[in-house]
Amino acid sequence: MIEMKQVFKKYPGGSKALQGLNVSIAQGEFVYVVGPSGAGKSTFIKMLYAEERASAGKVLVNQVDVTKLSARKVPFLRRQLGVVFQDYKLLPKKSVYENVAYALEVIEKDQKFIKQRVTEVLKLVGLATKAKRFPHELSGGEQQRVAIARAIVNQPKIVIADEPTGNLDPTTTWEVMKVLEAINAQGTTVIMATHNREVVDGMRHRVVRIEKGRIVSDRAGGDYDGY
Repeated sequence: MIEMKQVFKKYPGGSKALQGLNVSIAQGEFVYVVGPSGAGKSTFIKMLYAEERASAGKVLVNQVDVTKLSARKVPFLRRQLGVVFQDYKLLPKKSVYENVAYALEVIEKDQKFIKQRVTEVLKLVGLATKAKRFPHELSGGEQQRVAIARAIVNQPKIVIADEPTGNLDPTTTWEVMKVLEAINAQGTTVIMATHNREVVDGMRHRVVRIEKGRIVSDRAGGDYDGY
């Protein structure tokens, strides 16, 4: 599903975010990307949906070399992915239903399909009774679950989550993690950048640890410290 081959990223000014990354992620895996602040986690994640471009090397997503993708084709890449951010990025003047449906409207799905699919996804994330609410009427955890619903409504093969529990309290964090686990159990690849040691150690999956732009450990069922 995802492969990085000798990926380097150097920012203007000379700072080196990634230094020769090599990693392969198979369909259906759940992978945590961990490491200290400034280690290169966010750059790694942003490479996958072409928010950042590699200075050298290859980034393959669904067999497409993202490093060679023209700006015009980036939106088509992103439609194959579900991306979840720390700050939700919901549309404030749209209801829960409308926020999730919007992801299908932009790819011109018919209204009958949209209604059926949005209803299914809101049920999956535990928000079936809140379809008519607006973001400001929801808790942080509920807003994040709406963001997850929007990310998965078009049935992407890959969900990329960048610090999805960073703004949440511990109880709500576990609720969101259960949703991501359920999505993964259906066969979707989940890649999650996180600082949350308790989550990584409590829900064991593959752990890729990045420090100073390099992968220093990569373990199935590992813990936050890479052991």
